[in-house]
Formats: sequence, structure tokens, C-alpha cells
Amino acid sequence: MPVSLFGAVMGLTALCFAWRLASQLWRFGNAVPEVIGVIAIVAFIVVTLAYLVKWHRYPESVAAEFDHPVSVAFFSTFIISLLLIPGVLLPYAPVLADTIWLVGVLLIFLFAWFVLRKWMGKQQMPESAMPAWVLPVTGTLNVPIVGSFLRFNGAHELSVMFFGIGIIFIIMLMTMIFSRLFFQAQLTAIAEPSLMILAAPLALAFSGYEGLQGVQDLTASAFFYFCLFLLVLFGSKIVFLPRTCPFHVGWWSVSFPLASVTVASLRYSQRAPDVLHRILAGVLLTVTTLVILYLLVQTFSQIFSRQWKSPSVKA
Repeated sequence: MPVSLFGAVMGLTALCFAWRLASQLWRFGNAVPEVIGVIAIVAFIVVTLAYLVKWHRYPESVAAEFDHPVSVAFFSTFIISLLLIPGVLLPYAPVLADTIWLVGVLLIFLFAWFVLRKWMGKQQMPESAMPAWVLPVTGTLNVPIVGSFLRFNGAHELSVMFFGIGIIFIIMLMTMIFSRLFFQAQLTAIAEPSLMILAAPLALAFSGYEGLQGVQDLTASAFFYFCLFLLVLFGSKIVFLPRTCPFHVGWWSVSFPLASVTVASLRYSQRAPDVLHRILAGVLLTVTTLVILYLLVQTFSQIFSRQWKSPSVKA
């Protein structure tokens, strides 16, 4: 029961957002996105309860995850889930959505501060700079994804603040991680699915920027096309990986980046309504839905067959 399983909640929530945009773009009913949203909320509750049981029964295992320079980053997936779930709840329970979002904002600030202090307080090995490193700090880019739709005083300013933090840290962390990928030993097969995480920050940057500015200018387009390039780059590297790397919980790390790029593509095609962009958005929505459905089937299959595989945090 690794904490990274909250990545499944992130992927399902982003898929809900993607289908909501698709229903607006192609004018079909809201049944599909709302069902996915309910599944995301149920998944969040179940995974949270399961991890609390693990914390109670195996505290040393939780401590080991939290102490490791790589796996500690995955604790941010729980906090990011708190920032995204309000987007599902907002049309039905706006006060509850506002409250959960504010809790998530406070936690992501504290966790980013804690992780940065932890990394700076002890010399890190170059090989420790894994793709998951972007999660705790550039996770702040998830704040405006829902925050730009909230209307209480301070929501916009908080979204701008965390957008600024995330954008600057994208440059810093991506430089370190690409340096590790270029000049250190290759990632093991079991860690390669995490490469897709690197496509998410630019997709989030696009969605956050557009949500805050309300326009798609040159900056927004640069964010969008660069996230597409990263999706192709890392997607082409891992697309055949299932042949040599059997399914494990780490494969969920591809779900949120895929869904984030899909959301960005759908948002872009709303303001650039040409055939090619709409085809691209439709293809990405189909692929993302099928991938997440496959991950769900594989997850339940391994749980019920008691063959659950948890990846090593080592590179």
C-alpha cells in the first residue's frame, strides 16, 4: 500500500475534468464525467482509509517511505488530491469545496517548504534526482487549477502566488532531473513509468495560466506545445515498456500526466476550434480513458488475486 497510490485519485479526478470539458465541446450529457467524479471521490476515501490502517499497523513502513529522498515526494499526491477533489464537488457543494481546497493549499505550502528544507539539509546524490521530485514543489501548480474557479476573497491571489512558485521551480527542478537523465545511469524499468510525470507541470502551467489570465496568448501556447512535446518524448520511451515491465502500482504515475495534457488539449481546442486540434483532443481523451480503465482493471485484478506489486523507490 504505497502512498503513491493516491496518484490514481489524481488521474481519475483529472479524467473527470477532461470529460466535463469534452461534454461542453461536443455537447453530450454530463453522466460520464459525473460518474468518473464519484469514482474519484470513492477512491480517495478508500485509499485514505487503507493508508491510515497501514500507518496504524506498520508505522515503520510509513516512516521508511517518508525518510527516503525519493518516496517522500509521493506524499504530495495525497495533498494534490485535496486540491483537485474540490473541482469535482464545486457544482454540488461549493462551501465544502472551498474548505477542502484551503486545507490543500495550506498543506502543499507546508509540505513544499518541508521537503525543500529536507533536501537542502543533507547532501543529495545526483542519482536521487528522480522525476517524482517535481511533485512536492511544482505540485503548487495544482492550486490554480480549481482555485481560478473559486469566488471567495483571496482565492485568486492565492492561486497567483502558488502559480508563481510552481513556474520558477519547474525551471530549476527540470534542469536537475534532465541532468540526471543525461549524465547518470539509466532508470530501471520499474521506475521508467515515472518519466511521464515530467509532462504534467507544463500542462498544469498552461491550464493555470489560462484560468488566471482568461486568454490564450503566446505564453499559453508555448506551455501547451511544450507539454505535447514532452508527452511524445516520454510516451515513446515507455509505450512498449509493459512487455518487459509487468504492471505494478508505479504505472499509475502515467495517469495524471496523460489526463493533464488531455485537459490542456481540450481547453486549447475550445479557443482554437479547428479540426486538427479537436481531433487531437478526441484522440488524447480516448487514449487517456482506455489507459486509466486498463490501470483500474489491473489494480483490482492484482488485489483480488493477492499478487499486488509495489515498486522499489530506488532508481
